[in-house]
Amino acid sequence: MFSGLMALDDAHRYVADMPAGVDVRYDPGDDHRLVGTLCTDMELTLERPDPDVVTAVTRSADLLRGSRGLLPDLVDRAEVRDAAAAWTGQADTVTARTDRVDVDALLIRPDGCAARALPTGQDLDATTPVRALGTWFGRPA
Repeated sequence: MFSGLMALDDAHRYVADMPAGVDVRYDPGDDHRLVGTLCTDMELTLERPDPDVVTAVTRSADLLRGSRGLLPDLVDRAEVRDAAAAWTGQADTVTARTDRVDVDALLIRPDGCAARALPTGQDLDATTPVRALGTWFGRPA
């Protein structure tokens, strides 16, 4: 029976995620499949404004070590960064590239849980990230 289960496409992920607690989903009020789950560590190619240092590669887990929230803008959408600008004291916003194609941006709590997701190509309702940032990080600094 176990070998039959392991032959299924998602079985490996299910068996690995369950003991790690990655299969748990909280309900923070957003129905995107990533929201409320622990965000898997992503390799990020950060975009830098310095012309001598075009990119730097890091991991999302490394950026969360500062016990602050993280908002990776994965497709260079200025409106995402603008919406989060008031929370620079509580959450770091970075413009980065990754192999994820299902979201344009994620709001990740300091514990690694995805608090909000902006699906690929979806229009940004300016109140949505502001409400999420306010819910998880309080009033702007």
